[in-house]
Amino acid sequence: MLKKLFSTVLLGTLLLTNTPITQAATIKEKKADNAAEQRKLEKSIKKQESKISKEQRQINAIDAAINENIFRVSEKNKQIRQLNERIEELEADIIHYEEMLKRQEELLGDRLRVLQENDGNSIKWEEVIFGSKDLGDLFSRVMAGKKIAEQDDKMISAYLETQKKLADAKATLVDKKEERVKEKEALLVQKKELKQQMKARSATLKKLRQGKTKFMTKLLNAKELQATLEAQERAIAAAKAAAKAAAEKAAAEKAAAEKAAKAAEKNNAGTSKKVVSATPVASVPSGSAQFVRPASGSVSQGFGPASGANGYTFHNGVDFRGPVGSSIVAAASGTVITAGSGGPYGNHVMISHFLNGKVYTTVYAHMNSLSVHAGQTVSQGQQIGTLGNTGNSTGAHLHFELHIGGYQYSATGPANTVNPLAYL
Repeated sequence: MLKKLFSTVLLGTLLLTNTPITQAATIKEKKADNAAEQRKLEKSIKKQESKISKEQRQINAIDAAINENIFRVSEKNKQIRQLNERIEELEADIIHYEEMLKRQEELLGDRLRVLQENDGNSIKWEEVIFGSKDLGDLFSRVMAGKKIAEQDDKMISAYLETQKKLADAKATLVDKKEERVKEKEALLVQKKELKQQMKARSATLKKLRQGKTKFMTKLLNAKELQATLEAQERAIAAAKAAAKAAAEKAAAEKAAAEKAAKAAEKNNAGTSKKVVSATPVASVPSGSAQFVRPASGSVSQGFGPASGANGYTFHNGVDFRGPVGSSIVAAASGTVITAGSGGPYGNHVMISHFLNGKVYTTVYAHMNSLSVHAGQTVSQGQQIGTLGNTGNSTGAHLHFELHIGGYQYSATGPANTVNPLAYL
């Protein structure tokens, strides 16, 4: 009986002592397993991020090459358009010269026959001399003959000049048509290359989708970029026309003011009172800088060579860091040539400026929201949107570019961009 009771107590003691030891071991194992799982997950995330970053750079590089080729195609199209216009002008000149020659031949017809009959002389001087009644009549006939001869010379010279112009126009037309053929051949080569690049891009994206990598990117297509360039040309032409009209108006006002001042001085002779002419409004802000800072944040990346980690080896602008939603303003007065989304720029705005007879283009990229539209005229300092993190962006910032002339893009060099900080 005692032996049985001892056995029962011992068994109970063992059970009591074994239970917490087993539970503690299980919790410790679970914590270790959880920590291992977290490390594994973190490693997997880093590996995936590295993979996505590599693929992002690959797509960025393809996008940059495609962008450059699209602009080359657009420029080639522009050259062909200019050649077509020149060819049309030459064809119109040829028609004009042919009609002019026809009229001149009709006028010269009789005179040329006279010259032929008189062995190249427009006047029969023996008839003039011997047919004169007296010295006065002779003098009158000689002067009249001289004028006729001079007029004949002018008519013949004009006729020969028209013939030369016609020949030159025909020769130039042949040259321009040959040049157009060559430009069209070059355009076909560029379009073929662009098609191959777009095909390679599609294949790369397809491969990424098959690998289940979540990666979003969109490139402005050729039509959208062509529309941007055409809008830019219209904006520049409108700005030049407006500047010319403003200059003419200012000149007219100045002339009127000077005239009024002279009249006042004349009417108030002896007094020191003068009429002050109105000063025309300047097209650029006062001070040495034509452009103002588009965002208030500090610079996170400057202008110049880059590592190539993001698909470009040259950074064409300056990045201003700042909180999402902070204000972005127009660096100078101008016309909005595009305001949209998509591509490496994400939400972006491009503005064309015509300042002191010179064309500039500013670019504002990775914006959160836009508050302007294409074709809109904006003033310097006017809000055009808010700072964001859209497109190929690695954090909230404004990517700002300044181009001397129209917009041009290059992933490997500055193209026509300049360091904006030197102009702010």
